[in-house]
Order: sequence, then structure tokens, then C-alpha cells
Amino acid sequence: MKIELKQIEFSERMSQETNCFTANLYIDGKLAGDASNQGHGGPTDYRSYTDEGRELIRKAEEYCKTLPPETHTMGGETFTLDMDLENYIDNLLNQYLREKELLRFRKSMERAMKKSLVIGIPDESYATITFKVPLETIMSSPNKPEVMVNIIKKHVIPKLVDGNILLNTNIPESFLEQAGLSKEHYQPHKKVEVKTTKEQVAKKGKGI
Repeated sequence: MKIELKQIEFSERMSQETNCFTANLYIDGKLAGDASNQGHGGPTDYRSYTDEGRELIRKAEEYCKTLPPETHTMGGETFTLDMDLENYIDNLLNQYLREKELLRFRKSMERAMKKSLVIGIPDESYATITFKVPLETIMSSPNKPEVMVNIIKKHVIPKLVDGNILLNTNIPESFLEQAGLSKEHYQPHKKVEVKTTKEQVAKKGKGI
């Protein structure tokens, strides 16, 4: 059975003890009803306004009861939670919010790459190393291979500890290899062409 949330509207401001949201509830590709939570710590509600929708929800409730329970750890104690449609809907919303936050994180990191060296743990955290001129300007200089190799040796390699790697995907891998980085020290990326024309200059970013 396929259970989905669509047209999700989430309010971070109204989310106090639980996530405040409204969404359309789809079951096996059909609009069955809607789901919502007021954000005050109460349960997630779902409802339908048609006989067909109520029947779809009934089947979804029975389906969720067949799913394995979830295990959670809180305060050093482990407990299990039986799966039901309410918990299933909450999981769908949490997945949506995680994916939305991850997309925002990646876009922010991509913007940072244009002007800085970016070091961190993929999809978790990052910090930037900025210079007097943006990275794009350095990359467009005539002697960029030598300059970039020296910068990586001096500023990047000492910081590659505790799982941190170079996250920039806009530096040719040949430069990284010349600097002595192995593949586990940088994020895999598509081949970057070495350009000789000056690229667009981004605003100076915050460094570490």
C-alpha cells in the first residue's frame, strides 16, 4: 500500500511541542482526506469527508498495524512504539522536513563553494576558509594550478581530521591529487574543466 502526503504546509513558528502542519492524505494514488497537527503536543489527526476516503483510511489503518514496531532511545532508555497510521503520517512528515532541510543545506554549501574552500562532513556540517579574493577569482588566474596546490597544502590538509573532508566540487581533481589528497579526503565530483576565462566573482563569505 502506498501512503503519501501532498500539498504539505508546515509552520515552524507554530510548532511548539509537535510539528504544526496540514497536508492532503493520498492512499494508493487517491485523495483519501487530510492530515494535520496543531503543534501543541497533541496527536496528529486525519479524516475524510467521503465514503471512499473513509474506506481507504480504514484499509491504511489495517495495513499500518502489520508493519513492525519502531525502536526509540530517549534518556538512555530504549522503548518500542507500535506502528499505526498516525505514526506513519508523522514519519512521512519528518522525512519531508529532513529532505527539505538537506536541500537547503546543500544549496547553501554550493553557494559557499564559489567563494571559499569548504571543509566538513557531507550532509552534516561545513565550515569555510575564505581569502582576500573569492575562490572563483583564484581559479581563473593564469598560474592557478600552482596557487591552488599550495593553498590546499597549507590551509586544507591540516584541517582534514575527525571525518572532515574537502567538500568543494569546483576544483579539478588533478589539483587535489597534486596537493597530495587521496579520494577519501575529498567529496567525489564530476570532472571540472580548467577554464582560462575569468568567471563571475561572488561576494566575500564568512570564514573560519
